[in-house]
Amino acid sequence: MDKNVYVTDHLYVAAFLVCSGHNVIGTQSNGSRVSFTFNNSAELSSDVASFLAGGLIPARHFSFELLKLKRMLHGGQYVKRLEKNENYQGFNSGT
Repeated sequence: MDKNVYVTDHLYVAAFLVCSGHNVIGTQSNGSRVSFTFNNSAELSSDVASFLAGGLIPARHFSFELLKLKRMLHGGQYVKRLEKNENYQGFNSGT
């Protein structure tokens, strides 16, 4: 295992890390599971520990990053279905 990268198949950990300022540098597919790859660092390890300890981040930012990761996984199909929902107001609507 390459110690220069951190790999997780936990979507919420990945979204938390993106919200914390880390960039996804790649994805890996293992059957039906997809893993997200990040550059490993002391800061990333600290942010993973923060997630596991119940660290808090703004909900709106988290949900937006989660949506972007799902879009990455599903080729945009998740977002397209969401946008068809008449109650969907989008993230730029100011609500």
